[in-house]
Amino acid sequence: MNPKLYFYYWYIRTMPLRKQFFFPKVLGIEETISEIVNHKKSISRFGDGEFRLVLPNENLKFQEENQKLTERLKEVLTSNLENHIVAIPESFHSVKAFKLNVKYWWMNFMNKFGNQLSPYFNKKKKYGNAFISRFYLDYKDKRKVENTVTRLKKIWDKKDVLIVEGEFSRLGIGNDLFDNSTSLQRIICPSKNAFSRYNEILEQTKKLGENKLILIALGPTATILSYDLAQAGFWAVDIGHVDIEYMWYLENAEHKIPVKYRLVNESIGQTIIDLPENLEETYNRSIVYKISE
Repeated sequence: MNPKLYFYYWYIRTMPLRKQFFFPKVLGIEETISEIVNHKKSISRFGDGEFRLVLPNENLKFQEENQKLTERLKEVLTSNLENHIVAIPESFHSVKAFKLNVKYWWMNFMNKFGNQLSPYFNKKKKYGNAFISRFYLDYKDKRKVENTVTRLKKIWDKKDVLIVEGEFSRLGIGNDLFDNSTSLQRIICPSKNAFSRYNEILEQTKKLGENKLILIALGPTATILSYDLAQAGFWAVDIGHVDIEYMWYLENAEHKIPVKYRLVNESIGQTIIDLPENLEETYNRSIVYKISE
């Protein structure tokens, strides 16, 4: 059967299931970035991984199930701070902008988990768009991507930046993504089960993040960390995956290819991730604190 015909056949057959799910309102990518830039709002992003951890008996390759983590994610998801945005996938509101296989994937996810997640959403609330950092690969129309990248770079333009990331994430290494920042430092965290070191991560981020824009790429831990930092008066943006998406954009990738110098959980056939000498020196110089597993 033609893939498009199969999709619409499947769409009609599963319609009764979708009618039970409340579709929350989600801002566009541009609107979400504008809230961050113009109002210095922090943001916590929920993707399929964070939602799986909210539900019982689910876990991720890089973050084992943890009851405290689950409770904290629920707290963030239902929070309502003035200086903080809760962001969820655009696909929870509409899948029309996405490629066919992506539409199918998200609709299948919502059919499976939507009814369990519905109680956590506020019908009167507009959520931020979690795809501010997944702006390229899954979309059919790529014409807005360059503009999105320009808008994203305004977040850290002429800012002193502290990146809190997992080992081997290496945001901005080997590309120009953060070249317009004033300065850039890093806290390196465990690449797996980072939440087990959460107290130390939070303490050091507060200590080293004074008067800085804090960018976080740390899976579900980033979702919680951004929220806690916002409560404490810091400006923290959960921006995980933005660097990978940017590299795919530069490579004109059509699927999730490996990215040099980084560990990419979603790609197959990962290449060597050792840094060349010149980049290793730049990277090591930017590290101000390292938290071991």
